[in-house]
Amino acid sequence: MSNVIDIEDLRFTRDKRIVRPREECEHKHMTMDDQGQFVRCDDCRVQLSPFWVLSRMLDQYERALSKIAGREQRQAESELRGVQLRAAQVVERAWRSHTMVPTCPHCGEGIRATDGFGHSAINRSIDERRRAAKKGGV
Repeated sequence: MSNVIDIEDLRFTRDKRIVRPREECEHKHMTMDDQGQFVRCDDCRVQLSPFWVLSRMLDQYERALSKIAGREQRQAESELRGVQLRAAQVVERAWRSHTMVPTCPHCGEGIRATDGFGHSAINRSIDERRRAAKKGGV
């Protein structure tokens, strides 16, 4: 866990070597009094140190950022899988049509399910080199 927390233009550096014993109340519900400039725990009614509250907020912020980063990573992985799934769904939808068949994007000929689509394959790097050669030669 990083000792530096950036929130837009604000930067907080923390020293986490000091460990305080936990109290029975976790002080999860707090009320801030803007005029008296104090923070009070709604559960146990204890006045809290503003520094402790700030520290607690930074901990929560770090946990929230970690959760968001994890969700973003899972979403990106899901979208990557989804591209392949969407492509397969488009092909399947095209083949289910009673009046139309999908066409090859290169030669324009119709592709039918009986043509053996998917029964043969080519190495991706070889295919990429062939496509690059065709683009360069045109």
